[in-house]
Amino acid sequence: MPVAPPPPRPPSLPHLAALDAVLRHGGYAAAGAALGVSPGALRAKLRALETASGVALMTARAHSVRPTPEAEALAPTLRQAFHRLEQALAPLGAPPLPLGSLHGFEAALRHEGFAAAGAALGLSPGAIAAQVRRVEGWAGRALFERHAQGVRPMADAKAVQPALAASLGAFSALMAQGASLVRIAALPAVAQLWLAPRLPALRAACPGVQVSVTALERLPEGKRLPYDLALFMGEAGGHVLAEDALLPVCAPALAARLDGPGDLSAVPCLEDSAWPGDWRRWCASAAPGIAVPRGVAHSLYALAVDEALAGSGVLMGHRALLTRHLAVGTLVAPFAASVPLARALRLYRLRPLRRGSAAERVAQALRALA
Repeated sequence: MPVAPPPPRPPSLPHLAALDAVLRHGGYAAAGAALGVSPGALRAKLRALETASGVALMTARAHSVRPTPEAEALAPTLRQAFHRLEQALAPLGAPPLPLGSLHGFEAALRHEGFAAAGAALGLSPGAIAAQVRRVEGWAGRALFERHAQGVRPMADAKAVQPALAASLGAFSALMAQGASLVRIAALPAVAQLWLAPRLPALRAACPGVQVSVTALERLPEGKRLPYDLALFMGEAGGHVLAEDALLPVCAPALAARLDGPGDLSAVPCLEDSAWPGDWRRWCASAAPGIAVPRGVAHSLYALAVDEALAGSGVLMGHRALLTRHLAVGTLVAPFAASVPLARALRLYRLRPLRRGSAAERVAQALRALA
């Protein structure tokens, strides 16, 4: 008999309350002082929430933390959700609520029993019973009748179940909305020339997922980054999406005027200012007998590519970034020689990715689209 997979775990209300407090008070220290807990305890809860949800919530600064745009977007709705939760349970008691026990309590009300509630949440009947006892301790009275055949919710407890269920569902929907956004950091040239043409196919492969792309000159490092994935040229780490090689490229009309590398001295040569040694490296390996061209440098590689497309010169190309243009013939390689590079286009994971999360799905799709 096949074993059913465990049900999806609902978001942790204590962890969401920690996030709400940190957002309202502007940091771990102020929130901890207001709640009477240590900043470290709040930090641990937020990190657990980030891991469980796949959403980056805080980013580190020199001496403080700052909410990510995703956390700032969640803030007003999160506060409203806790307000509705307090209203739903007002007939039974006043804040502070026993947040860690409410999912089990609601399931026991809905199923009118501990065993069925435990099966619905993937918990034991004893675990459900313990959560119910904690809610009863908070309310100051019994909320279930116990008898030999089982348990039955009291009328006043049963009456709050619809509003309680709706309030708890709002938290799940809230985190699912935030989890659908995947933030990618990318080298500007990679973002413009490799990723941008693949975004329509990426959206088709990951319906319901939003992708935010931030152009950075260097691969971000650190433990508290606001990005899920990164696309950069590198020599190690990550997953190789495309090997790279240097090769001069130009428009077909200009290529017709070039018989060999020696003709480069008669035409403008283009390069990216971030890779100033590319012409020298190619010449040393592929054409050692010619003078190294002095390229016109552009700070944006995509702009240099546009210049080459317009016939304005010969660009020192990076094959990993120009496969689309080379495939359709808008750019051609006038000389056969190319120089392989140790550097490759790589996909980096900047945080642990939960299986099945939006970020994991995007990572898989990017590998398939490479």
